[in-house]
Amino acid sequence: MGLLSIFKSKDPKKLLEIGTEYYNNGKYQKSIEYFNKTLNSEPKNPDAWYFKGNAYQMLGKSKLAQDSYEKALSIRPNDLEIIKSYTMLLNSLELFKESVEILKNVSESDDEIIEILGDAYLKTGKFNEAILQYNDILERKPRYKEIIAKKGTALVGLKKFDEALEIYEKVLKISPYDTEVWKNIGNAFYTVKKYEKAIQFYDMYLNEHKGDFGVTLSKGDALRKLGKTNEALDLYTKVLEKHIQNYEPWCRVGLLYYDTEDYETAIYYLELANERNPLNPSILVKLGRTYVKLRNYNKGLEFMEKALDKDSEYAKAWCYKGYILNLLERHYEAIDCYKKAISINKNDSKFWMHLSNVYKTIGKEDYSKEAYENAVNLENHNMLPKSA
Repeated sequence: MGLLSIFKSKDPKKLLEIGTEYYNNGKYQKSIEYFNKTLNSEPKNPDAWYFKGNAYQMLGKSKLAQDSYEKALSIRPNDLEIIKSYTMLLNSLELFKESVEILKNVSESDDEIIEILGDAYLKTGKFNEAILQYNDILERKPRYKEIIAKKGTALVGLKKFDEALEIYEKVLKISPYDTEVWKNIGNAFYTVKKYEKAIQFYDMYLNEHKGDFGVTLSKGDALRKLGKTNEALDLYTKVLEKHIQNYEPWCRVGLLYYDTEDYETAIYYLELANERNPLNPSILVKLGRTYVKLRNYNKGLEFMEKALDKDSEYAKAWCYKGYILNLLERHYEAIDCYKKAISINKNDSKFWMHLSNVYKTIGKEDYSKEAYENAVNLENHNMLPKSA
């Protein structure tokens, strides 16, 4: 068969092969054309939907990638490779609840599936659950340094700093020049608000990985937390120049203006982030709290409710909704929201403190005292040394 006849062919297998070849050569837009041709001939071809999702992801078109993966999964629901790509995308979009629901129902998990689930727990602050997943992998692969390092980050989240340090020392002994370890140590220092130390390790990593997307943003975040807004903005701008369709740098610029109390500008950039990732409840919460700063409480409440429509188990959104309702003097509704936040995460002292304050406002001193004591006990527990 001649080349011309191949290109004119409607054989989905050949069309898929051509699309895959374009994909492997980095010609993602061209590959999508052939995946679409494949699907015109064979609409329920899961491989075409899967590779189309991969191509969209490489082009930074997350929503289109998500749609393609969902179509592939609807046809082949137990395909581990599709599940991995889809849930990693969900994690990157901060749609952790959806990711966890899918991963928990996988009947035959491999280590990669378990790691992705652990990462989703880690990002949502469910550090004990994350450690359970990482330990599962480490039972089989005790020298798996990337997983050891992630376990260290979870231990930092639990404020078990001595154990985390032991973990990182173990990783450095296994591989003293492993740049991924430097990144993880930087993330750990960032988590405990030691931003200068975090920047030291981010710089070590960036010396070996010039312009890395995630670490450059993380360094910008650390600079922002230190009040070095111009330096942070420079880094965010460099990332934006290369990743203009990605929501994360737009969101970071919005947060920078939020920190400098330029709330109108913050909303502008957060709206741009939301346009690029409309499914992300975290961005909606950030928009809502910014409207609160402008005393537009009804608009703030609207965004919190939108966030909860995306993720009804988003504890922080329930807390902010309670905060806004309290400002609107809808105190009993506020109490319900704080209780919901606590039912999702009972270990956040801030939720208990807010609940205490609203009980005090309505004159329920006993309830206020009980909630306050819970908040203080949690704070004291978090400050206990390892040996206590």
